[in-house]
Amino acid sequence: MSLRDTGRRVRLRRTGRVPSDACVRHYDELDDDEQGVVRELAGKPWTAPEIGDLDDGDVVKFTDYYQIRSR
Repeated sequence: MSLRDTGRRVRLRRTGRVPSDACVRHYDELDDDEQGVVRELAGKPWTAPEIGDLDDGDVVKFTDYYQIRSR
């Protein structure tokens, strides 16, 4: 997958609770572009262009669990 040109931005928010209906992906499952964005945003209050097939509410297991927030 690559960066989408939707005009939407994503942010990662650390979460200690993973909703039972959330799509959970492990960092190793992500493609290079998605991994780069996760590395860049994890633990930081920054945003980036919407990425690959990660959608609002999805959770990525990286150094902690991070929920994708898209707007």
